[in-house]
Amino acid sequence: MSDYIQDFKSKINPETVKSVFPEITDYETPIWQGAPSFFSMADKYILAIIIFFTHSVFFAAEQFNSPDSEGQIYFILSLLRSLIDISGTMGFVITMLIIAKLNHYANFSTSGKWTTSWIIISAIIPFIWYLADIFSTLSGLVGADFENPLPKWNYFWFLPLGIFSSLIMIVLTFIYQHAFYYAITDKRIHIRKRFLFFDTSVHGISFEKIENLKASPPIVGRILGYGNVHILTASGLGIEQESFDSGLGLPEEISLNKDNKTSFSIFGWISKQRRRNTVAQDPSDCLYGIRSPMMIYRLINELMDANNN
Repeated sequence: MSDYIQDFKSKINPETVKSVFPEITDYETPIWQGAPSFFSMADKYILAIIIFFTHSVFFAAEQFNSPDSEGQIYFILSLLRSLIDISGTMGFVITMLIIAKLNHYANFSTSGKWTTSWIIISAIIPFIWYLADIFSTLSGLVGADFENPLPKWNYFWFLPLGIFSSLIMIVLTFIYQHAFYYAITDKRIHIRKRFLFFDTSVHGISFEKIENLKASPPIVGRILGYGNVHILTASGLGIEQESFDSGLGLPEEISLNKDNKTSFSIFGWISKQRRRNTVAQDPSDCLYGIRSPMMIYRLINELMDANNN
């Protein structure tokens, strides 16, 4: 082994690595162990903050009066408050659905189905609560026996709902970040996923099967020292082939059928994404958001050369 490889090997405890990766054989020597860094999930935390901010704006619009001072900032604040007063709860729903659409269509790392679904759920909770109030009132007028089990809806509830929605996203993001483990031995690369005990997977990629490597630290990652290392194989691992996707699990011929109204539903509109072919961005298909990606890129190349000699 080269001095470069030996330097990585000296920084880890082989027994600790094997306890995390029991699939590592006795014929393998652990060289490196890593996981996604905190900053690699920063976009998901930012999205949670955006959701909280959206709830807070609607909460504040009801709790505080429009500013009486003059100036562009005060004019914008007054206009915003007026728009919220006019649109009401439906305005919040539309705003959240627009956020969900923009996020999903952009194909960010936050554009997955689970994240999009949670934004939609966060959008319709106040609306369902508001409808329950209306039905409760109407049932009293017609003598029906329906009573809303929730407190009477008002804009105050946007704040606790915002805290709840954003907190759920932050907690799940934290768990998701710590669900992935990566290891490199002298024989192969290991990728392990263990998310909420029911979503688990293991990849073992031998160096002989690797056809190409790609290191892609984002702009922020270059500053903070993290990025992805993509491992491309002949079997297609590491390549993400995207086609039309309704996001609802519907077959393509159904989603594209002009006579089928599913594509024109709210969920169908939000779930459509633009097409593109790219390397896989899923943390279970690459070394996602690891520290010092260019150094790991070089480490894998040196190990590939060592195995070919």
